[in-house]
Amino acid sequence: MIKTNNSSDTQMLEAEFYSSEIKLSYSSLNKLLTAPSVYYKEYILKQKEETIAKYLLEGTLIHYLVLDGLDFDSKFIIAPNSLPSDNSISVIKEVFEIYKSDNKGEDLQDYSSDILDILNEKKLHARIKDDDKRVAKIADIKGHDYFNFLKKQNGRTIIDAELLDKCSKRAEIIKADENTRNLIGLDLIHDGTKIGVYNEIELEAPYNDKFSLKGVLDNLVVDVVNQEIIINDFKTTSKSLDRFSESVDYYNYWLQAVIYIKLAQDFLSDVMLDQWTIKFNFIVFDRYDQLYSFGVSDNTLSEWNKKALEVFKAAEYHIDNKEFKLPYKYTQNSIML
Repeated sequence: MIKTNNSSDTQMLEAEFYSSEIKLSYSSLNKLLTAPSVYYKEYILKQKEETIAKYLLEGTLIHYLVLDGLDFDSKFIIAPNSLPSDNSISVIKEVFEIYKSDNKGEDLQDYSSDILDILNEKKLHARIKDDDKRVAKIADIKGHDYFNFLKKQNGRTIIDAELLDKCSKRAEIIKADENTRNLIGLDLIHDGTKIGVYNEIELEAPYNDKFSLKGVLDNLVVDVVNQEIIINDFKTTSKSLDRFSESVDYYNYWLQAVIYIKLAQDFLSDVMLDQWTIKFNFIVFDRYDQLYSFGVSDNTLSEWNKKALEVFKAAEYHIDNKEFKLPYKYTQNSIML
């Protein structure tokens, strides 16, 4: 349950945030750029609700399914086919948090009083006057199954059978595509000397004295002999391939590319020389299951780097001034239509 912080709580959380090293990922930096008030709520006040965004999961899931060597079961868990309603799920998730901190029992029914409190707070099933019947709306068969499912989740990402089936088919398409196999080094042998193939690699790199950058790269291929680095990021889109460039601008995927390149350069700083080349590709599935790898030209990357400087400048402004009401551009100019 997300609770409203009082003044002392807010001050304490702000102090904790500013006393720790500030690490910005693409997603958090994008949030700071477009909706700093939401960034403040989620990353400073720690009021971030866990949501299942399928379009964000698809690329990662496809990548895991392509790479047979990765332990799928340690990262994902398949949700029951028959789920409770969204309202019931939100209640059960709050009950589960109570279960983790104050175990009153292993059965959802053991938390009847907590269920009632949450229902009252959310104003759910208020027309039902019998408390037992109100609890029964949550603690039915589906509710019990979902509560037990949460106990088995153990930090794994929740997916459903439909998403798994869709991504499994797309993973097979990738495996059959020679160009994509070559890009991601699927047939290369990582020896740590001449060839390096890194998948789902979590990296951090300092940017300045204000913050550092972090991210998880889907795929990084290092060819020491040819002095070449290839960074591949898997994306899915509900549109056609022809319109993927719109998504690059709308979702600021260009910023993700800049960050990932900086992370790779820092990671390989001991071996990488100035003459090495860096290539970045978005490996994209569109709504029709068409697969295409969009390479990014050096000129485009140069332009994106210039744009990123403005983003990092905006991030510094928000952090230095503790200003999270409006995006940076609205604090600097009078915007007119």
